[in-house]
Amino acid sequence: MGRNKSAWRNEKKGGRGGKKGGGQGSGKGDRYAYVSIPSENAKYERYYKESGLIPEEEWDEFWATLKRTLPTTFRFTGSKGHALSVLKTLQEVYVPHLSGLTWEDQPVSPPTPLPWFPDNLAWTMTAGKTVIRRCPPFKRFQNFLVAETTVGNISRQEAVSMIPPLLMDIEPHHAVLDMCAAPGSKTAQLIEAIHAGEETRTEEAIAQDGPTDKINNGGRPTGLVIANDADYKRSHMLIHQTKRLNSPNLIVTNHDATWFPSLLISGPNEDKEYLKYDRILADVPCTGDGTARKNYGVWRDWSPGGAFNLHLTQVRILVRGLQMLKVGGRIIYSTCSMNPVENEAVLASAIDRCGGLDKVNIVNVDHRLPELKRRPGVTNWKVFDRDCVWFNSFEEVEKDNRSMERLSRITREMFPTEDYKELDDPTRIPLERAIRVYPHLQDTGGFFIAVLEKKMEIKTIKPEISGRKKMVAMAKAEAFKREKEDAAVGDTESVEIAAKDELDEDIEIPEAPATPSNPEPEELIPGAPESPIKRKLEIDSAPPTPLAIKKTKLETEVTVESEVDIEVKAEPEVIAEPEAEIETEADAISAEAHPMPSEPWASKKDESRYNTPAEGKVGRRNGGIPIEEPFKFLAADHPALNHIFEFYSLSSRFPRNCFLVRNAEGIPSRAIYFTCDLARQILTYNEGKNLKFVHCGVKAFFKQDVQELDVCPWRIQNEGLPIIEGWIGEDRIVRAKKRITVRGLLKELFPKVNAEGHEGDVIAEIEQRVRELSMGCCILKVGLGEGEEEFDQKIVLPLWRSRFSCNLMLPKDERRAMLMRLFNDEEEVVDSTNKNRARPRANTNSELPDGEVLPDSEVFPDIEDAAEVDPELEVQDIEGEKPDL
Repeated sequence: MGRNKSAWRNEKKGGRGGKKGGGQGSGKGDRYAYVSIPSENAKYERYYKESGLIPEEEWDEFWATLKRTLPTTFRFTGSKGHALSVLKTLQEVYVPHLSGLTWEDQPVSPPTPLPWFPDNLAWTMTAGKTVIRRCPPFKRFQNFLVAETTVGNISRQEAVSMIPPLLMDIEPHHAVLDMCAAPGSKTAQLIEAIHAGEETRTEEAIAQDGPTDKINNGGRPTGLVIANDADYKRSHMLIHQTKRLNSPNLIVTNHDATWFPSLLISGPNEDKEYLKYDRILADVPCTGDGTARKNYGVWRDWSPGGAFNLHLTQVRILVRGLQMLKVGGRIIYSTCSMNPVENEAVLASAIDRCGGLDKVNIVNVDHRLPELKRRPGVTNWKVFDRDCVWFNSFEEVEKDNRSMERLSRITREMFPTEDYKELDDPTRIPLERAIRVYPHLQDTGGFFIAVLEKKMEIKTIKPEISGRKKMVAMAKAEAFKREKEDAAVGDTESVEIAAKDELDEDIEIPEAPATPSNPEPEELIPGAPESPIKRKLEIDSAPPTPLAIKKTKLETEVTVESEVDIEVKAEPEVIAEPEAEIETEADAISAEAHPMPSEPWASKKDESRYNTPAEGKVGRRNGGIPIEEPFKFLAADHPALNHIFEFYSLSSRFPRNCFLVRNAEGIPSRAIYFTCDLARQILTYNEGKNLKFVHCGVKAFFKQDVQELDVCPWRIQNEGLPIIEGWIGEDRIVRAKKRITVRGLLKELFPKVNAEGHEGDVIAEIEQRVRELSMGCCILKVGLGEGEEEFDQKIVLPLWRSRFSCNLMLPKDERRAMLMRLFNDEEEVVDSTNKNRARPRANTNSELPDGEVLPDSEVFPDIEDAAEVDPELEVQDIEGEKPDL
């Protein structure tokens, strides 16, 4: 699927930084110049029609389904309790209003739950974008989706993409690795699984007496999700997608998945111990030929060679995952491709290299998700070369009259190895236990999933013979090509060639053949958007370097000591000449440019957030990649923590050793983050080892400039509130029950306290309690009630007590979403003070004149968000102030 994407990207961005109005485009804010792409590809059609993968009686339905637009699917995110609350609003308010509708004399179906997804937390709808935008009931529904998507309660995700995490059986104590995580929709599911049941466990832990320990951990999960991606920008897009879940049990890394480093979890005076994972997700780079319903690039670009280019990388990723897995642990291998070369052939090759079924087996999951329609994995298939020639075996390739050329693309491991074995043969790999999802079965995309279990430690890895053989074949094919070219040259031309050889500057270097490192560029359609496949080969790179140069340990036999202890060694920093750069495996894997949200409720202001990272950015390495600030943990007795614990009467049972900051000096000058104990060990013990940690921790406290010395400057952040609120003492708690109180606080900024003529206007229920509080941050707890004017769910929100007012510390998007969800109120938030209309450029995090405070998301963007909005914005340009990092 190689294409020259460099020029295409420049056209799409419209100038430097991808900003609108940069010399390209209409200037109307159009995201892309869409073009009509016919749903036709002769090779694609012939491959799947003749491959035997689709039964003949199902072919017409399969092919017709591929040409239909994919239904819109979305999932409720966050903790189960919170997700069920938002789901209730959908079921009780919106679905009844969308039932029985017609548009232009055609019936329009309301959203319906996916039958196989647990707890009805995933939904699908077939209504088109025109209906959603123009039909009044659907327009109202669109507003709901916009609001809940903006605050992270709803996530747009393709149905088949939701399957792999559901088969992983993740528990709160598990260490989980997502090897190729971006854009992050599956990662979000892994995080939610880690936090499953946390609300109930935390309530029970708070009610108990005695100190917390590592076993109960105050009800919080002791496990961890490590989300990795080889592309730096995609790793920050991953942060953007997962940050809304506010999980302290997440680390984001930026490494090549084929050589993901081992992470040390033991101290300097202890025996070396490296992290082994309970669960691993390997959603590997693939051709994405199962995404034809949403990715028109399949119709335009698909060719058989795409699978050949990726096969070896896919095997390497799976082998590395199996090495890092615990005995008894499970790894999920998945692709959005239907091609056996990328699926069953990869499974067979990886299992064989790791020692066979004694070490690794495929788990039978037929009983899981019973409502999901599927087909078993295949054990017999043919290989289709790029000139549309079929091969049933590798021996046929070797005997072909173009064998040298074909051997540069096709290897033995791409063919079936288990079809000749008897069913009771103990060495037969049960490939039929894999899951194939075809588009016509349940109106979805195409997908492949396999669950593998590690039975024994893998002490040796078989040599990667096919990789070396492929390189030799490529060299022979090139030599053969040159011989043919020389033979075609007449004797008269030989004199000219001899003359040319005397002049170095006139020598013509023959073009390299199309290989995995130098694919043939295919014709582009100007102005068309990039194909939203998960990942594919990058081709806008430096001149190709033979892959044989990149000799890896996987090409030789690896012992158990080396398989666990793969460390990243620091290298001296050198400035390389551009033409001398050598392509690495990470360079060869191109991430997709994140598909801009195709749902009609997508918020346009978020589109540019996917372009560039920013958290902890303090400079740039050679090549323009920002240098990440280190993660520094605060001492348990740090003065800032002492002040915080004293002011909020935080329980002594709440852990003090998991607070961190993002600056080299370890000074809590702006924000304090909270993470879990396992993440603390990993970040501490691997510091200075050249590991690329990009993100960790939830922002728990934010420093506010205050005018009075006795006011605690550290206010609780909304994202960290669920972690802390149960451990806060009554001194800083305001309790309410009435709906009118919550509505008033959401609807109005800075309602007055102690103001003549304003008594009881908005906060009558809590006004007396607020008067009793000293200035600073507190929390509003809304309890359960039974009356119509009371809530049937618990709500906890951060509140700032100023001299003459109080204010919920929520961004406006969050306010609007809550007003719509809880009160069916779509009107704008009221700011009677007018103080938020003209925000000062200097001292923006200081108090307003009367001690009132805006949430930092209103005053100035988070560092990550600011750079995501404008990729060219430097840190010191954020609201005219250089933050203390």
